[in-house]
Amino acid sequence: MTISKSYVLETLSLSSFFLYFIFNFFDRSVSNIFLLISLLLCMINYKSLYEVIKSNSRLVISIFVFTLYISLIGFVHNSPLNELDNYYRFLLLLPLLLISLNETRIIRLINISAGVGLVHALYYDAFYGIHLYPMNVYRYSGTSSVAITYANMCSIGLMMCMYYIFYKNNKSYLLMLSAAIFLILYMLTETRGPIIGIVLAFIYLTLVIKSKTDSSINFKAPLIVLTIFLISIFAIPNPMGENLKLIRSIDINEPSNIKNASLMERSFYLIYGIEEINRSYITGIGPQNLEVKVSQYLNSHGVKNIIAGDHLHNEFIDIAVKFGPLSLILLFFIYFFITKTENKERRILLNILMIMLISSQLTQSHFAHHQAITFFIALFYALQSKKDVE
Repeated sequence: MTISKSYVLETLSLSSFFLYFIFNFFDRSVSNIFLLISLLLCMINYKSLYEVIKSNSRLVISIFVFTLYISLIGFVHNSPLNELDNYYRFLLLLPLLLISLNETRIIRLINISAGVGLVHALYYDAFYGIHLYPMNVYRYSGTSSVAITYANMCSIGLMMCMYYIFYKNNKSYLLMLSAAIFLILYMLTETRGPIIGIVLAFIYLTLVIKSKTDSSINFKAPLIVLTIFLISIFAIPNPMGENLKLIRSIDINEPSNIKNASLMERSFYLIYGIEEINRSYITGIGPQNLEVKVSQYLNSHGVKNIIAGDHLHNEFIDIAVKFGPLSLILLFFIYFFITKTENKERRILLNILMIMLISSQLTQSHFAHHQAITFFIALFYALQSKKDVE
């Protein structure tokens, strides 16, 4: 039996992608190496890659238009390349469209990642204490420098488990255990942002199951699990539950309240962003100017205890402010086409991930964090595949 060069390259690139995904839950620096290897192998296999890109022409065109527009606005504002790098990820990661993940591989990837994530958590619990992570902030962040990034990764793992358990009727105890692990890891981050996405994804999954006439799963099952999840967040004593129940007025300039001022901080960013869009609605202000502009806005309102950062904690406001509202429209074209696939069941999974992505972007800017935006894009591309390599 003759094994083709294309087959070997696709198999190696798939294996490298597996290792990239898994090491995201154990060692981020190592995961980046495997991602680079996977990309290079896909590019070497240029003939197969060309066919895959051609079959996703609308997605590819929308990505090129978005990248070109971002580059143009960056040129207008004389933005340094490092300020635009993350916005080029859609284009730079395009070779990953060649990655092929069938159901067996996806479930295997989920189970291994959950196990690796658990080992990592136990490791940090043993040596540092479970609420410490590398930046010495008292929230567990797994392999990320930002707790919310790791929380989003774990919530994605959780909802992928839910898709296969409820929609695909997979009764594997190992998959159920993986779901429990991802839930625990998520709760350790004490992050509230992904809750909206989890709730919406559960509702969407319930509606899809209800419309599936041949389903042997009771469509009420996901709602029961969702109810248990919410009870565990709000009722069972845990740091996240305490934070969520902390609904009180906060004096933003009172140092003792800074720990609980996240909502107020985001409110200031949101108001500033809307006002700035009205002032700079054509070309935006440029990504490198945001921090200075926000500092000026906060000073003008007498706010002293909020430090201006490089993003506004809302992806859509952030992009519109930096590059103008047109950039936001172009981004949504990418989102629309990236969930389009001929496989109906795979499209449902992609829709769940898109719900998780968009909802998380309401409280966080993934383009400001390399690991977050790379993880999302890489996963979307890998799930876009139209063929399987055995």
